[in-house]
Amino acid sequence: MSTNPAPSPGPKEVIRQEWLEAAPFWQKWFDKLSFQSRAATGLILQGAQLSPGLHILDLASGSGEPALALAKAIGPDGRVVATDLVPEMLLVAQENAHAHRLANMEFRDADAEQLPFASASFDRVTCRFGIMFFPDIPKSLSEIRRVLKPAGRISFLVWGSSADNPLFATMIGPFLKHLKVPTPAPDAPHIFRFADESKLAAVLTSAGFREVSVATHKVSWPWPGSPEDAWQASREIAAPFKKMIVALPPDKTDEVHQEVIAGIRRYFDGRQVNFSASLVAATALA
Repeated sequence: MSTNPAPSPGPKEVIRQEWLEAAPFWQKWFDKLSFQSRAATGLILQGAQLSPGLHILDLASGSGEPALALAKAIGPDGRVVATDLVPEMLLVAQENAHAHRLANMEFRDADAEQLPFASASFDRVTCRFGIMFFPDIPKSLSEIRRVLKPAGRISFLVWGSSADNPLFATMIGPFLKHLKVPTPAPDAPHIFRFADESKLAAVLTSAGFREVSVATHKVSWPWPGSPEDAWQASREIAAPFKKMIVALPPDKTDEVHQEVIAGIRRYFDGRQVNFSASLVAATALA
């Protein structure tokens, strides 16, 4: 009697599983990550054009930022709904909200392709480093437009090109000497999916958003600690690094780790690692 092999998990399940495994480490490194990414959070807040009392949906909230910063900015009369595909990540966000004594937040498991909210529920929808991982972009953007109020606003942020982000070039380069990493399909979920700002502008326009504005920003991306500390955090929280480490030939593991740390050390001033980052920010109206 023959048996059929189990079907391969879809891209959404692969993404969910990768971030599930990393969830405990996001709490461990939350304070340092928040410091490092404060410029990214600032761009989200700036793009959202906030005012007191707004009702905001934050997608792919992860361990809490930018949802926490949004909740502080809109005051007690506003409301931020923090969502994520991975419930375990939202538990981390809830702990951080409690630590910051934020009572104007709620937390919901949510798939961007099937948002569990009524139409015209939100004044703003925000997403920091999330939309490039949504498998079905047209469906997700349609849902985002549906839950926005008329003339509601989006504020999204994604990574710019790998070449313009020394953090990735420094940490991934040593692996590429020993691994063949396939180039993802143009529309597949991956970290640099919308590094070309014209591509992000095009998908937003095609989805029916108005007054689309997309721009690339170069910002500081400092890690408040040693090169060893920076690499430990990255390999614990970032799914791409985890997969590459597992794939390395065992006899090359120590060599590659040392090369990564040596590369990071070039940016170390004795107090912090002074990376810069290229980020693509997008705003539009429903």
